[in-house]
Amino acid sequence: MNRLGSGLLRRRQPRLTTEQVLQSRPLRNQALKTEEIDGGGLRLTIPRRREWWAKILAVVFPIPKERRLELDEAGREVWDLCDGEHTLREMIKVFQDRHKLTRAEAEWSLRTYLRDLGKRNLIFIAIEKPAQKKQ
Repeated sequence: MNRLGSGLLRRRQPRLTTEQVLQSRPLRNQALKTEEIDGGGLRLTIPRRREWWAKILAVVFPIPKERRLELDEAGREVWDLCDGEHTLREMIKVFQDRHKLTRAEAEWSLRTYLRDLGKRNLIFIAIEKPAQKKQ
């Protein structure tokens, strides 16, 4: 099937309301190892997935078994809040107060940063299902 037609069969994800996004709870990927670094930052060690094609490429190209990413002090603050206990709304308030930002600045910064962490599979976002209406 061509690319154009493949989108017709894919199930679309439901759009989230602003309230659902603000009530979501970021969770750290438990497969990562962390260690503190100088300056208040954090080093994340991320194991690489071992899929069949990666094993074949590893024969020809030296591919490390893990990769590392360092978070600065502000990144560490966000990382520490991604414990599954804090909602995005609570994280925005904490970040706003600590860095003396407007609510809009804190929300934009956090949402952008969390989206980047999510794309790298460093965090996952837990979203509560909306309550079923009783009839």
